Amino acid sequence: MKLEFLPEGSDDCPLIRLYGFGQAEAMRLREAFRALADGAKRSIPLHEEWWIEPLDDCQLELRVSARDLGVVERLPQRFDCSLNEEQWSEMVELMEPFCGVTQEQNQHQWLNKDSDISLLISPSGSW
Repeated sequence: MKLEFLPEGSDDCPLIRLYGFGQAEAMRLREAFRALADGAKRSIPLHEEWWIEPLDDCQLELRVSARDLGVVERLPQRFDCSLNEEQWSEMVELMEPFCGVTQEQNQHQWLNKDSDISLLISPSGSW
């Protein structure tokens, strides 16, 4: 699964895009979201996961927080996605279509649009 920050190039930018993945990677991401939703973890540096390929040194830390801040750029190419447990639980549900045996390559989902930087998942990378 590729992790990329797109600062411009579309009316939807800036955004972080997760793309180029199959069912196994989608299931791993869903389980990461579930660990945050269930309180098993308070943060996950997604860019350090072995199944994630950060492009241009993009780093994304997933965090549980009291307030939903969405995606925030802390330093150039360094981002946090801070949500409460309920929002992480909703993201688990949003991942379901990507975890099935069949995936449509043109399918995409906005995981979060609550801040200036959106979070997108798309097997093909398009939206």
